[in-house]
Amino acid sequence: MEIPYTVKARPDTGLYNGKLGLWLFLASEVMLFGALFSSYVLLRVGAADGTWSMGLMDIVVGAGNTMVLIASSMFVVLAWAQLKLGNLSGPWLSPRSWGYIQWKWATVACAVLFLVVKWGYEWPSKFVHYDVWFKDSAVLHNKVEEGYHYDGEVHKDELWDEEKDKKFSLARLYLEKEIYVERFFKTYSEEEGGSHTAFNKAWDTGSLALSGHINGYEEAQINVEVTGWKSDSGVSESEADKILVGLGVSGEKGEAKQLRSQGGLLKEKVGYEVAKRAEYQLTKAGFSVALSVVGYESVESHPYFWRTGRINEDIGGKPRVKSILFALDDSHHEKDGETHHKEITINTSDVKRLNSYEPKHSTFFGIYYTITGLHAAHVFGGIIVMLYNLLPIGLATWHRDREQYANRIECFGLFWHFVDLVWIFLFPILYIL
Repeated sequence: MEIPYTVKARPDTGLYNGKLGLWLFLASEVMLFGALFSSYVLLRVGAADGTWSMGLMDIVVGAGNTMVLIASSMFVVLAWAQLKLGNLSGPWLSPRSWGYIQWKWATVACAVLFLVVKWGYEWPSKFVHYDVWFKDSAVLHNKVEEGYHYDGEVHKDELWDEEKDKKFSLARLYLEKEIYVERFFKTYSEEEGGSHTAFNKAWDTGSLALSGHINGYEEAQINVEVTGWKSDSGVSESEADKILVGLGVSGEKGEAKQLRSQGGLLKEKVGYEVAKRAEYQLTKAGFSVALSVVGYESVESHPYFWRTGRINEDIGGKPRVKSILFALDDSHHEKDGETHHKEITINTSDVKRLNSYEPKHSTFFGIYYTITGLHAAHVFGGIIVMLYNLLPIGLATWHRDREQYANRIECFGLFWHFVDLVWIFLFPILYIL
């Protein structure tokens, strides 16, 4: 049975089936994204002064991705127009003569570029960016002086704009006027509820966070010691000995048996992962295990997704991470004739909270990843549909019924314009306002 109105318009709506269904789908999408946009607005308006993170998005990257999506919208229209003219494909080396296939591949390229920037650069750069809060306001003040201290008169004329500012240090003024205001308020204000009042409150209470990147850390070197074995654990002696041999104990001369019966040192100065895997295997086999920190090893790394629990994890009464080397945002340090971010050493015992810019960080990032992630999923879905329409299985419809295929591409174009329109709203509220 042939389905009617796949090409011709329905008399009741003036739309063919595919286009009617697409408009109904887009209506549901408007409600979905409308709810998310409304939630963002309500959460932002209700946020207390100095708590809603702004100024953390790279406007250049966001604007570039906006231009990419706008270009893709233009390309999908050109692809559809070429189908209406009956031009399926043109010469690749002559863009003025491109047909549907060439313009459609250009649309795919823009969509892929958008996702590469979003998922390959922008999101990962947030996952290695951190805020750190301190238990004691005195530690915060010392770290600010250490990290934002400048020799000479750098920034003095710009920061000391009023006589009363001279009671504050340059480091504190720089943090407030060049970093804090940009992130939370956009403009400096001394009015009640303005940036100056909020900063002073955060400064005095120690609730102010320093932001930057972890360039290295001191991680524990751990001894793994067997302290006993339970014969009633359900594991035989031979099986228990086999576990010890698998963990590096020599099976000769009864060394595994001796370690099982008398206990002793199993592994010396190993890393956390090795120690915890050994502890897990031994515990399952009925062994009692003791982990002890015997030293710390300096590691140069830019770790992803670190949180407070990792650096404060207790191992035999000592922390898993003793200190972190923290490169402060918007700090300047001359080294070997080049300018670098100033690095400060932070003892983990002083840290109240450490969090990368992931969804768990704050309300802002929670809703940021929700909306942009959902939008990126729509872009990815659009790429799948476009690839299907470019493959022989999709192009078969063109060879069978050109008008139906052109209508199919028109429906996709409406979906793609909606995806681009969502981003046009997302860009200003997340990157600019």
